[in-house]
Amino acid sequence: MKDFSVKLFDVIIVGGGIAGKMLAHRLPASMSIACITKEKHVSNSIIAQGGIAAAIAPDDHPVSHFEDTIAAANAHADIDRVNLLVTEGSKSVQALIEEGLLFDRDPFGNWSFGQEAAHSKRRILHAGGDATGKGIMDFLEAKTDDKLSLLTNLVVVELIMIDGKCAGVIVLDSVGKKSRIYGKHIVLATGGIGQLYENTSNAVIASGDGISLAYHAGALLADLEFVQFHPTILQLNGKSEGLISEAVRGEGALLIDEDGKRIMESVHPLLELAPRDIVARVIEANYQKRKKVFLNAQSITGFSDKFPTIYRNCLHHSIDPLTENIPVRPGAHFHMGGIRTNEWSETSIPYLYAIGETACTGVHGANRLASNSLLESLVFAERAAQMIQSKINSSYHIVNDEPFQERTLSSLPSIEEMKKMMTTFAGIIRDQAGLERLLDRLRPSFEQLSATNFSDLAFPMLKIAHFLTSSYLIAQSALLRTESRGAHYRSDVENPDDKWSGKVIIISKDGCYQTNRRTNNYQEKEVSVK
Repeated sequence: MKDFSVKLFDVIIVGGGIAGKMLAHRLPASMSIACITKEKHVSNSIIAQGGIAAAIAPDDHPVSHFEDTIAAANAHADIDRVNLLVTEGSKSVQALIEEGLLFDRDPFGNWSFGQEAAHSKRRILHAGGDATGKGIMDFLEAKTDDKLSLLTNLVVVELIMIDGKCAGVIVLDSVGKKSRIYGKHIVLATGGIGQLYENTSNAVIASGDGISLAYHAGALLADLEFVQFHPTILQLNGKSEGLISEAVRGEGALLIDEDGKRIMESVHPLLELAPRDIVARVIEANYQKRKKVFLNAQSITGFSDKFPTIYRNCLHHSIDPLTENIPVRPGAHFHMGGIRTNEWSETSIPYLYAIGETACTGVHGANRLASNSLLESLVFAERAAQMIQSKINSSYHIVNDEPFQERTLSSLPSIEEMKKMMTTFAGIIRDQAGLERLLDRLRPSFEQLSATNFSDLAFPMLKIAHFLTSSYLIAQSALLRTESRGAHYRSDVENPDDKWSGKVIIISKDGCYQTNRRTNNYQEKEVSVK
């Protein structure tokens, strides 16, 4: 690992998950690369259980993967981007296998493909059973350790903008000291937004920082209203205690109520393997009626070998999944929306890129197909690497550092209050009245933040600034979209509306807009959202 001894890098990667590490892997060793993380070895990638979808089985084809992805997206995916995902994705996974990445095999030495919801084929590759994310991360870290200046225990509080271009980041260390780090190319790979909610499968660092950073720098954001809630998170005494992968249902686990009755019967023909938004709403509806829901996995042969992480976690909480039902409830899991990017992972700001969950590539539409997230990270990280290498930033310069201010803001809501309000009013089930109540509570603080340089905020304010910004923008998008589609479900407008078909909500500091997403390509006509 290189030491941090310079203030200027060719590439600055904000985030330490699979997207950022894959980018570093595909960049040449001749480039100076900084990787900035809040905490070392903490990311959503490391705890990803389900696997990675790739059409590489002899009886599979990218066309089938394409069709499944489009179907799950509820008529909201970008057709061209999905094609890139499934065609380049299978090649990317094959290339990593040839480089030495190991996935699980069956007793005959063949790749062991798992089944997950809404996939028409068994195409999910796993590593270490239910430790796929860690397996890929270990592989990429071994490949990139000598290429990176790893800067840990830092929070990026603001992007440095010079002449309309992104030129670096302002960071805050663990003792409250701020400093500037400059880069020729800045890549946001900050992960998701799960920590905005009370119940989540996400790591503690996933609080929407990338969305907030990009917004306050002037970038375009898209599809923020589409938040996917994973149906099955182990819940004990009202607290989330770890994800129960969808692969468990893929192997035959059943969702039952307190009386042992299957809750997905008569709801969807795919039963437990229906799209995640449907399963999550059915489980949550039971809880709203004060009825608990359980996962019965007792019929699965070799559970402890197939899902060793889940098995150990259940035993740790005094539940034996071989003989007992597992109490589950939905929690915030994946954000389909994020920083709007083109097919090369470029944002609307020159020299600023976004990859992984913080980006909105359009491949997930209104509802992500299971195990497409890690694939998206690989594909668009590789595309970002190609663009960065082809795009020379010859006009680069560093401005003189100026001292930071220490401003405070009045009456910001607490993180605990915002989590509760986001869960109640912008969670699995939403309506106009609840979203308006949430926005009314957050608006005064949001407007204060929007008129302030984050780099001038005092340390206590900085802890919640990104949290509040992302919460407000997600709620705003959810209010604007007056229909239900995919993971965005409004109880006051329960069905999809044709007038919203193919329409994407774009948000930036300049306002809110609609963009038309056409069937075969991506064309725009921006109009104000009424």
